[in-house]
Amino acid sequence: MPLLSQLRKELRFNAEFLQLIQTLKNIAASQYHTLEREKERFSEFMDEFSGFFRVVDMVDVDAPLVRSKADTVGIVMVTSDAGFMGGLNAGVIEGGFDAQGELPNDKVRLIVIGDKGANKLEEAGREFKAFPGITPETRLEQAMEIRDYLVKEVAEGRIGKVVLIHPRPISFTQQTIDTLQILPCGDLFNRDTQSEIADHYRKKGLVGDARKVVVESSYRDMVDYLAGMWVASKLFEVFEDSKLAEFAARAMHLEDSAQKLEKDYKKVKHQCFRAAHEMVDKSMRESFSSRKKKRKVA
Repeated sequence: MPLLSQLRKELRFNAEFLQLIQTLKNIAASQYHTLEREKERFSEFMDEFSGFFRVVDMVDVDAPLVRSKADTVGIVMVTSDAGFMGGLNAGVIEGGFDAQGELPNDKVRLIVIGDKGANKLEEAGREFKAFPGITPETRLEQAMEIRDYLVKEVAEGRIGKVVLIHPRPISFTQQTIDTLQILPCGDLFNRDTQSEIADHYRKKGLVGDARKVVVESSYRDMVDYLAGMWVASKLFEVFEDSKLAEFAARAMHLEDSAQKLEKDYKKVKHQCFRAAHEMVDKSMRESFSSRKKKRKVA
């Protein structure tokens, strides 16, 4: 009886836990598809943003945000503080080390977003600048804060190049680790490159046949503003890609856990069934044996 009671208790726990895992998986899948639909607005923003470059050509403007001469590389690693992530955070940290390559540590500035990523760098004994993990409610404000930090470091010559290491979903069932350079952004102002902005304004062409444009601000100020806007928009987009990858990875991780738990549930269910039948068989044998003894005594 104690064994059967224990098995039934374990069976109830497995059933409730399996239901919880399935619910969490469905929530992650729903969050993924909701956020995926919102990503269309980034293309619309790039259409509007690229319109400015169709009017004014600033490719020759000399500014640190466009052509930095510093040799220090800033590596920004976007990790998640959420649970059920599998190896996604470890992949981002590994991608950051790959981006460093053969560069000595004194030529690299590590910037990590997320406490779990910071813990991994601390365990590795590396120095780094840390920012809190991204939350859906404040990701725009966080993008602006990190943008201000990066732009200031590049503008003042402490960092020459900035690359982002972040997870990106290829599909709902597959994620990858991407590396994206966001500063300096000289290609942003060059119409002859294959940059994202150039692709947008090449499709629309130049505005009319204008020969002259009245420019009130200095080219340097405009470059700084546009580069800052570009960095903020890419950070915000990367944060959303990271969240999409997080939701997808969580759903897949929970699906694997649910399959393993379902196997355990079936195993315990079978054990419970066997224990119940063994108990019934034992009761029947004891009852039959008791009747035979009574007949002999009589």
